[in-house]
Amino acid sequence: MIIDKLSNAIMYDNLHPRLKKALDFLFENDLDSLEVGTYHIEENNVFVMIQEYETKLPEECRYESHYQYTDIQYVIKGQEKMGYTHIENAKVVEEYMDKDLMFLEANGDNFTVNEGFFAIFTPEDAHRPGMCVDQPQPIRKAVVKVLCD
Repeated sequence: MIIDKLSNAIMYDNLHPRLKKALDFLFENDLDSLEVGTYHIEENNVFVMIQEYETKLPEECRYESHYQYTDIQYVIKGQEKMGYTHIENAKVVEEYMDKDLMFLEANGDNFTVNEGFFAIFTPEDAHRPGMCVDQPQPIRKAVVKVLCD
């Protein structure tokens, strides 16, 4: 797991070419002007979902992880609390292989992702997005899915 400000994205250029493409997209585009929806950057290898929703109370949010994709979750407007633990500390309770998604039971550490910051979660990272910081609030977020190989 990585958490950082988007202005530092260049520091991660050498991690993986697709991660670089994803971070470049976030850095180079006016994300406020994009409609809510999915945009393909490199076919199904790298795509971004622009989302708007209201953050929830922690008890309403679940841990999740993915089999093939790394998530880059970037907060465009607002702030969101997220949870993290390594997947070996979690128990799978639901699996959706066709959707590259599993839900998990876990206890982990919580942290706040403020506007202008991103968090990167690999398939080994159980994460719990969508939690409110103090009380539910509107958020605009970009979630970039990066195929791992």
